[in-house]
Amino acid sequence: MSATAFVLAAGLGTRLRPLTLGTPKPLLPVAGRPILDHVLDQLRAAGHEEVVVNAFWLPEQIVAWGAGKPGVTVAVEAPAILGTGGGLRAARHLLAERFLVLNGDVLSDVDLAALWAVDAPAVMALRPQDAPVHTPVAMRDGVVAGIRGVVGEPDGAYHFTGIHALRREVLELVPPDGERCIVRTAYRALVPTGVVRAIVHRGRWDDIGTPEAYAAAVAARAP
Repeated sequence: MSATAFVLAAGLGTRLRPLTLGTPKPLLPVAGRPILDHVLDQLRAAGHEEVVVNAFWLPEQIVAWGAGKPGVTVAVEAPAILGTGGGLRAARHLLAERFLVLNGDVLSDVDLAALWAVDAPAVMALRPQDAPVHTPVAMRDGVVAGIRGVVGEPDGAYHFTGIHALRREVLELVPPDGERCIVRTAYRALVPTGVVRAIVHRGRWDDIGTPEAYAAAVAARAP
């Protein structure tokens, strides 16, 4: 297979405990369906039929979720969790030359078609923020100029949504061991070269990382 999308679903969900003690965070229900169902719907609507989902915490549940879904491959990480970059690198043989990356615990209406339409080695979906609640990202004329604490300009009016498009070759910038965060490896190397592009998302973006955020996401989608 050559998947054009990868969904990060291997996290431990520690901030959402005890809800995640027996259920992986991406399988928690929102509007009566697992979060992963909503993410998959978003990808399907944008034309991405072949999707890789990684798993680590309670992986058998993610495997069971994916078993009845055509085009979905679950990549189980073992014996250790691999990080955002490590998980992608380990699954690169399943990925197309270019693919989207989404988080399995984020619900949004990011325009995936607009993201996909930008031709660059890496394209980030950024969101404006008035205060630095999330790590600031600097952008100039559609080009990422810095990520605070990582590379380039330290101050910016945006933050990374965790949704991006990558060329598979970018994964070679993730080391086989050690630090394997995609931002602190691949993006640290790419941003200074001026090839990281961005689109701006001003719509919905729910990062379901805490009980309060989960409750808000559920309430917002209640019938």
